[in-house]
Amino acid sequence: MIENVPQKSLLTVKEFQDQSPINVRWAIQKHGCRLEETGAVIRYGRKILIDPDAFMRWLMKLN
Repeated sequence: MIENVPQKSLLTVKEFQDQSPINVRWAIQKHGCRLEETGAVIRYGRKILIDPDAFMRWLMKLN
């Protein structure tokens, strides 16, 4: 384990979609760059991981 690195629970798109009120895949396709800038979406190769807290903060700021 790496010291001094906060542990976050990251979810796959499918895992997060199951608990999300919006279409997550569409949001990533439409706003992917912004989501990555805020840290809500992390790309690791072809894998996309989501920080649920950061994603919901980003979503609430849209209004």
